[in-house]
This record gives sequence, C-alpha cells and structure tokens, in this order.
Amino acid sequence: MLKKILSEKSILFFILFIAVFLRFSSLAVFMYKNDITISENGMSAYPLGDDSQIYYNTAKNLVEGKGYSITTTEIYQELPVFFKPTGIPNTYYQNYYPPVYSVFLSILYRLFGTSILVYAIPQIILGVATCYLAYFIARTAFSSKMGLLACFLLAIYHPLIWWTAYIRAETLFIFLLLLTIIFLMKAVQKNLDLKYIIFSGIALGISCLCRAVVLYLPIFIVFYFAILLFKKDKKRLFLGTTVFLLTFCVTLAPWSYRNHKIFKTYSVTSSDAWATFYGCNVMSPDLPFFDLYELKFPDEKVEILLPGDEKAASIAFVKDRPLTYAKLCLKRCIAFWSPITKKPSLIKKVLDTIIYIFVFPMAFYGFYKSKWWFDVGAGLKPAPTLLITVILYYTILHSLVGVDDALIYRYPIIPLICIFSAYGYYAYFTRIGHRPTLVNTDKTLESVMEQKIDT
Repeated sequence: MLKKILSEKSILFFILFIAVFLRFSSLAVFMYKNDITISENGMSAYPLGDDSQIYYNTAKNLVEGKGYSITTTEIYQELPVFFKPTGIPNTYYQNYYPPVYSVFLSILYRLFGTSILVYAIPQIILGVATCYLAYFIARTAFSSKMGLLACFLLAIYHPLIWWTAYIRAETLFIFLLLLTIIFLMKAVQKNLDLKYIIFSGIALGISCLCRAVVLYLPIFIVFYFAILLFKKDKKRLFLGTTVFLLTFCVTLAPWSYRNHKIFKTYSVTSSDAWATFYGCNVMSPDLPFFDLYELKFPDEKVEILLPGDEKAASIAFVKDRPLTYAKLCLKRCIAFWSPITKKPSLIKKVLDTIIYIFVFPMAFYGFYKSKWWFDVGAGLKPAPTLLITVILYYTILHSLVGVDDALIYRYPIIPLICIFSAYGYYAYFTRIGHRPTLVNTDKTLESVMEQKIDT
C-alpha cells in the first residue's frame, strides 16, 4: 500500500494537485484584492494603457470583427504615428505585440464571454501543464526524481502562480517555449529527425508570435546543433538546420506579410523595432528601468538623440559611448540574476527573496554538478546543454537590451532554473548522505560517471 502511495505517478499527481490549488487560491486573492466579481472582466485591476488593457482591447476588437486593432477611446493611450486607421472611428491597426496571445483571448471571449474566469481558468490549466512539461524535460535530461522535484519547485514558485491571474502573455508563452524545448530534445535524440525538427520550428515560430523575445533564439539553436553534430554528420546537420530555419520563418511569414501590407515593413515585432533598445539605453537618464542599478548621464547626451529615428540614435549611443553601454550591460546582467529590484512593495520583495533563496543558489550548484559540458566520448550532454543554451540566450539578450523593474523578463527561464535547482538539491543531498544507490537509481551512464567522480 505504501509503495503504491509513494509511486512516481502518485507523487506527480499530488504535486500537480498542489499546483492547481495554489493557482486557484491566487486567483481568489487577486479577485478579492481588486474587488472583482465572477461576472466582471477584471479590467479594473489594471491602470489605463497597461499591457493587459491593450491585450484585452485587441482581443475584444477581434471578436467584434474590427481586425487586429486598438480602440483609443477604451485604452486612453497615445498611439505611435505609424498606426493605421481601420475606417472605424477611433480604431487603428496595431502591431504593439505579436498576435498569438490576443487571438488566444479572442477565441475564449467569443466562446464564453468576457468574465475573468474565461481567461483565468485556461491560464491556470496552462500553468499546471507547464509544471508537467518541466517534469518531462527534467526526467529526460536527468532522471525521474529530478523531474518530480523540478515539478514541485515550479508548482510553488509564487511569482508564476500569481501571474496566471493576469491578462499577460507570459503564461501561454512559457508553455509554448517548453513545448519547443521538448521537440528539440526529441529531434536531437533521433539525430535531427525531420518530423521533430519541423515540430520544433513551428512551435518556436508560434512562441515568437506570442512573445517576440525569442526572435533570435534560432541562431543559438543552430550553433547548438553545430556543436553536437558538426564532426559526426555534416549532411544531417545542414539538412536539419535548414528545415528548422525554414519552418520557423514560414510560421512567421503570415504575420510579417500582414505588417508589410498595413505598415509597409516586414516585421514580427513593432514597426518601431528599436523602441525598446532606445528606451532602455538612450532616452531615460535613470537607466535601466529600475533605479537599483541606475546610471546618470551628462546633459550633453541629448546631442546624439535623433527624433523620429530611434535606430540611428541607438547605434550612435553605442558607438559614441561604448564604455557606458558596456557598464549598462554588466549591471543588467547582474540585475537579471538578482533576487529583487528596488521598485516592488516590501511584501513582494520578501516573498521573492524567499523563493529566490530556495531555488537559485541550488540552481547555480546544479549548473556545475550536472556537468553538462562533459559526456563520455561525446563532449556535451545534449539535453542539459540545450537548457543552458536557452538560459544563455535570455541572459545575453536582456543584458544587451533591457531588464524590467519586476524581473518579469526572467519568468520564461524559471522552469529551466527549477530543473537545475532540482538537480542541485539531488546532487548535494545524495552526496552528503553517502548513498550511492540513489545516485545510480536510473542506471544511466551519466549517473554512473557522477557516482565515480564524487567517490
């Protein structure tokens, strides 16, 4: 009886139950805090012009047949000059954000109305499913025990729990990103099997149409493929990378064509693609967004500003002030891996610090103990190296461009951090306890080698 209760499936089911309970509890607190009833849409929880307002407004316009657009009388926000009128009063075609999340909302709203539960319950399901995907990835990369622990860490990671109640793209995006990682792992396991390569390219393309932040991730993935297969099978490497890039680009093509047709530019991001870089590096005297790592610039910095040409202004800033820009990048990298920033409330700082102490130090230990760079006769361990590749991409990207004051930009790699944290905990306690049989439970070559090394 005890063996049945403690079986892997039973423990996994219990962890997922905890994930469901915590996310529904968070939704109840969110509704109570913002005085939202079940019949309301929840928009009263957000300030005017907030991202959530824009997502909701765009989804509502899709339902009403107004196209992918924004109605200014509902969001009360000044729009960029390049946004195009739709022919409907106060309504403009927009490309603030790629379309997947707003389309996701519009489908739910069309089927079930605009109650807060209409989007919150599906996002809770996605949040719980993300915990399961983390379990699957950790089990594939390491072992089932690490999978269960990673699933548990993600199930109780309160910033992601709280975020499922918000109309924000991160919950859906993280699910899609982990799905992409699973397809990539399957493709590598099968020597770049074209079926999984195509699936991974499509999944990453859809992820990019949810959050454009992964637009350049394929470059890192191609390097990852090359490191693994360049000496083994160049022909397979060329075919696999070509198909991967083609399917990724084809998935983005309809949205890029739409933007060209309306805004006369091929883009999967905003028509003003340099706006984020410009805002985080050039425009404000208090950089980055948060003041914990602020830098003060001399007044003459305005001389490099070129109104209406943010790309030229950004390039000029980096060219004229390379040391200042390098200093910003270093500070952002430190901030990206820090527990908190200065802006959040005291209670959020305390909670975020607690979960950070519980997860991140062991993740750093797990980075080392996993020895992802060493596989007998191969060099790199494919699955852990893929996770490191994604983590490295996010770190470099946000160090170069910008970090937000709530560290929300770090959320997409939290499942991967939890996976390495689980490995760190497992490696630490099995070594302290001198129980080599636990290390060798899954009978993998990797675990045998670690047991020998530790001994």
